[in-house]
Amino acid sequence: MSDTGAESTPQTTLEGSTYEILRQRLSNHAGELRKRLDRLNAERKSVFGSIDQSLLATERITTDNNCVPRDMVAVGSSVLLGYNVQFGLKTERNVADVFSVFTFDQEARGLHARDNNLLSDAQFQKDFQDVYRYYKNATFSKFFLTNTHLYMVFQVGPSTSDVKTFKWAILGEGLVYVDNRSDHEVRYPAQHEFTWKRTTRDMHRPGLHPHISIDDRIFVETVGGDLTIKVENNTASGAGIYSEPVDDVDQTLDDADISYAIVGNCILLRIRPYQERNYRYIVYNEKIQQAVRIDALADSCVLLPDDHGLIFSNGYYLQTGEHKMFESVIQGLLFERRIHSPNGEDTLFVFYQPESGMYVLLGYNIIEQRVATPVVCHGFTMFDAGEMVLFRSQEQPQ
Repeated sequence: MSDTGAESTPQTTLEGSTYEILRQRLSNHAGELRKRLDRLNAERKSVFGSIDQSLLATERITTDNNCVPRDMVAVGSSVLLGYNVQFGLKTERNVADVFSVFTFDQEARGLHARDNNLLSDAQFQKDFQDVYRYYKNATFSKFFLTNTHLYMVFQVGPSTSDVKTFKWAILGEGLVYVDNRSDHEVRYPAQHEFTWKRTTRDMHRPGLHPHISIDDRIFVETVGGDLTIKVENNTASGAGIYSEPVDDVDQTLDDADISYAIVGNCILLRIRPYQERNYRYIVYNEKIQQAVRIDALADSCVLLPDDHGLIFSNGYYLQTGEHKMFESVIQGLLFERRIHSPNGEDTLFVFYQPESGMYVLLGYNIIEQRVATPVVCHGFTMFDAGEMVLFRSQEQPQ
């Protein structure tokens, strides 16, 4: 027995050394490939051109009354700004009390006030006043944009889902009023661009340390006082590559609520241990055998272009295993839409918080495979030439 052990030690050492040599070589080749790609990308930019995101100008705009700006949208070369004003005892509201129209000067990079005839439709004027007449606490919430229509969304009840909507058709530089019966058309896209599959009893693997098989690729359990992820179907051991404590140490394999989704190399886990209030979200990368907890997946998670990975309201996770989480105190963000650049190189992912009206904008570059620093604002809009106008409002009317 001792001779066998002595003979296996040099072999084990040799295998370990060979592994380290191969790993170092692959790392060096990867670094060299990255340098070549960076040089190629620099040459591409010099030939085809590239515009980095930068601040062009800042400006203060004036409204007739002190207000709290809520949202903005571009219609042709015009910018429509929506806000809320506190009038005290005044009961009647006019369109000009909630909306202002500006012209965007592309050369001067500025906004200039213009007349409000963009919203002069008589039926809209009546429907608008009716909202404030019948709903005493009505407030303007946001603009909702599709390819062909613009929706003005008003919150008329205690919940952000209690809304009244005005629908407009976008025709070039103008708007044509449609109706006030299109509340059902204002819908956010799917918040998760994959389907959660709940684990079943057929996936259970009994033993001294039982676990649940996830497509026979990883194995998960919440028994014995911790949540554990294993890469081997070994119920004789409770050890794994990832572990974190659970509240109830006496729970059984049946007690936890576990769902999963497979996206390329990534296995996404949604786990709620027994008698715990919140789900835990974990991303496991099969290629590098690494698990990361990302609870931001609870609100929304969508796919990056060309199967590059995942993006969520405060970060991203690539199929390579590279990931980053940005510091954020904004909770409950919903995915609203993605905006593609004309050349397809950049995609802007728009996340929205309904209660506060805050937007978080995440730009992803498919060539560099990176997400730019998030832009946080209360309202924004974009023009065809690539300019973005945004604002950040204060809690108190100004």
